[in-house]
Amino acid sequence: MSRHKILWVISLLVSTIFLFPNLSLSAQERRTALVIGNSNYKTAPLRNPANDARDMAKVLKDLGFEVVWKVNAGRQEMDAAVEKFYRNLNDARVGFFYYAGHGMQVDGSNYLLPVDIQVESSADIKYRSVKADWILAKMEDSGSKVNIVVLDACRDNPFRGLRGSGSGLAPIQSVRGSFIAYATSPGSVARDGAGRNGMYTTHLLKNIKRSGLTVEEVFREVRKGVAQSTNYKQIPWDSSSLMGAFYMAGRGSEGNDEERRRFEQEQARLEKERQELEQAKAEFERKRQKSQSQEVQVASLPKRPSYTRPASTSNVIKQDGIYVAYANGIVRDTKTGLDWKAGPDRNTDWNETRSWVQSLNLDGDGWRMPTMDELEGIYKKGMGSHNITPLLKATSGKYLWVWSGETKGSSDARYFGFAYGSTNWSFRSYSFNVRAFAVRSRSDG
Repeated sequence: MSRHKILWVISLLVSTIFLFPNLSLSAQERRTALVIGNSNYKTAPLRNPANDARDMAKVLKDLGFEVVWKVNAGRQEMDAAVEKFYRNLNDARVGFFYYAGHGMQVDGSNYLLPVDIQVESSADIKYRSVKADWILAKMEDSGSKVNIVVLDACRDNPFRGLRGSGSGLAPIQSVRGSFIAYATSPGSVARDGAGRNGMYTTHLLKNIKRSGLTVEEVFREVRKGVAQSTNYKQIPWDSSSLMGAFYMAGRGSEGNDEERRRFEQEQARLEKERQELEQAKAEFERKRQKSQSQEVQVASLPKRPSYTRPASTSNVIKQDGIYVAYANGIVRDTKTGLDWKAGPDRNTDWNETRSWVQSLNLDGDGWRMPTMDELEGIYKKGMGSHNITPLLKATSGKYLWVWSGETKGSSDARYFGFAYGSTNWSFRSYSFNVRAFAVRSRSDG
């Protein structure tokens, strides 16, 4: 081949890469997806999910994904699709799971409902549907580097009154390299659309093929669109543990040195953050092993309580046999001797909770964040509206979660759910329906 022809071939290849950025992307990383849309339920059929799944499957194929997709799938068909998806994931770098249909939370876990499910109790949900955590675990086990989960499954619960069931979906603890998106915030209900697609998927289809946007930016645009279209009655929510920038539709056509430089700077920044996170985790593990007898950290634990208990019961305003409420807002547990104080009546993340507790100087000091055992101790099923004494006034709608002082690594903390007496780990920045409580040990001195 002549030198002229060689140069012509090289020029053609370079031009192809810049003209078709998604082609170069798919050559570098294999992408695979599982799409399921369930509409034809015997109880509470849905208008949009089957159409949502068909349209999402087409868009993902256009973006270079190998797609396994099912519409109106029963339990066995859903299980088989997940297993096929897992086999495809073993040879892929990017995994994408999309589900539209009925989904429920039972005892803090999320379940995706097949169209052939028959429900008489909450046990039927647990053992006759597909657990969302199972699919995420399969994605993690496959070794794929980027795992994206989209759940347009927060529609209203068709089986109300089941023991342990709640409205909408519960937050899922994301694993490293994952991005989890919900059609609405945890515990809330998403809307079906009036047209071909659901409200959430309508905006997802509009934005997912936009080049130059990272996956976080795509779903930020989706959130803005849904919020505006519903007059802010539905706010999509997501959780990310991605360590780098991932582009669904490529980085765009610029391809110039300045763009590449910014991208490399962003990658370097994210890598630095990852290393700092790993160092923080290692430091936490070192301290945990050193303490030996203490399994978790407890925030704001004072060396000794230094306050004086009320000298008399003259400032008692109410009591229910176990708990005594004082005019200053303190509630005493007469069985354990613990003093409790409910924090601000608003959504509060873990860091805000810690700051509030550390600054609390009510009737002396000694206040700290509670342990999980202490929170479980004040959980009394059937008491008040939240399974807790109403003397501890902490309103948050139907559900009440309270932060403990227990942490894991540098980003996670544990909270207790008074709706069902359950516990969960979440990011410290999470705040939806979570409240702050302070506690201190009783002292007569």
